[in-house]
Amino acid sequence: MALFRNQLLPKIILVLATLLLLVVGCQSFDLPATSTPVAKVAANTPSVPTVTKALPPTIQAPLPSRSPVITATTQVRATAAVTTSTSVTTTVPVTATARALLPPAPSPTARAATGPVATQTAALTATLTAALPPVTGTTGIKAVNAIPLQVPAGQTFPAGQPPLWAVFSTGLHSFQQPPQQHFVAIYTNNNGKWQELSRINLQDADYIDLQGVRQVQIDPNRIWLQVDSGAGAHSGCFNVLSYDNKVLHNEISACNSSPGAGDVKDVNGDGKQDIILNQTDYYVFCYACGLRYFHYSVLPWEGTRFAEVALAPLSPYAPENLTRLTNQAVELAQAGLWKEAQATISQTLALKETHPDATWDAALISLHATAFQQQAEHHTYPLLARLFYGDYPGTLNVMRPYAPDVLWGPKTPLVTGAMAEGWAPQLTYWITSTTNMAIKVKPDLAGAYFLRGWALNLKTPGSPEAVADVERAAKLAPQEKLFADSLAYLRKRGP
Repeated sequence: MALFRNQLLPKIILVLATLLLLVVGCQSFDLPATSTPVAKVAANTPSVPTVTKALPPTIQAPLPSRSPVITATTQVRATAAVTTSTSVTTTVPVTATARALLPPAPSPTARAATGPVATQTAALTATLTAALPPVTGTTGIKAVNAIPLQVPAGQTFPAGQPPLWAVFSTGLHSFQQPPQQHFVAIYTNNNGKWQELSRINLQDADYIDLQGVRQVQIDPNRIWLQVDSGAGAHSGCFNVLSYDNKVLHNEISACNSSPGAGDVKDVNGDGKQDIILNQTDYYVFCYACGLRYFHYSVLPWEGTRFAEVALAPLSPYAPENLTRLTNQAVELAQAGLWKEAQATISQTLALKETHPDATWDAALISLHATAFQQQAEHHTYPLLARLFYGDYPGTLNVMRPYAPDVLWGPKTPLVTGAMAEGWAPQLTYWITSTTNMAIKVKPDLAGAYFLRGWALNLKTPGSPEAVADVERAAKLAPQEKLFADSLAYLRKRGP
């Protein structure tokens, strides 16, 4: 018995254990499949912590990384890889650093939502918002917006083309390094898969709100987008993009010191949309003063490009009466005499004669004159507001309530205690430059000489140039008491 326990029993146990292992080894066990697949990560790519997103069940979530492989539904694993989808066509070169701060372009393997356009739009917005890289602090691009696009009437795009969306980043981008840039991209739902077709980075935009991009109709051969963005403290930027079914083009890019740097509008009434670039000077005095010197550039589409139209006299081949009135109005407008130019060009409406160049001149004059008129009627510093409109009688009326010693004194109420206080050099500049334009066209305009003399007196009280201008005004309009009394005062006071 001792021999069995000490020698044979261990051998029997060893044999039985060996047989058991052989039996187990002949069987196979399938591991339970995970309910949430993860994106594949390259072997040489370091991984980062898993990010869990709560997404609607119809959305196929893209990776927060720049990897083009997207298979996760509710859980995704980010990677540090920086790659871009080969299906993306961009018009602006993007560095790897800059691209890392933008959402990835879902590859054709990214499953898109199906159903109504609104459902797909919401899904695309959520998909790309979830794909944005994380940002810290109060600034940084944290969301995108998508809008469905309509192929315009008369379009030349292939029939049956998949639907298109414009996708753009929103919010205030980060100003830290590495830099962020806002973007606009074109996406499609290609057989149930999201695909980015083209992308443009906006070089000047600091801020874009949810309504910052809208589709406009300019030419039926392309899809057009208007982009309004903010820059700096209160500046505005304006872009016009076109998509030709291949590439997204940046056709117009402009900024101004105030929001509303541009617009899309039919200026001349021909039924076609034109580009209006707002080049207004918002710093006549200070920005907050609200006094503006308006200037607009208008660019119609000429089939392959935008080309600016400017005020110009008609050719001698245009109808005689139309030519006479139009050319007179153009000359007045170029001299800053917008009120008179507006009245003159309005007379052409009674004529039965037409000419495309005359129509453009009338439209440009109306665009500017209306802006100056509204400012003249409502601004709290009417001296310059009415002068900019070319309303010389109205400008002189601002001066009439004051006695000559008050009007021409060192503490004239048109400066001291008024909006112009602290801005006397700017006031002199604007009055002299505006009146100089008018005098070139109308050398007998007495009010222009008087106002220029007053402005020169602000700079150098009693200067010979100031007195000479008032003398010229009194000579051209001897019945004007304001001129005569002012001249008598200046002569009595001396230099």
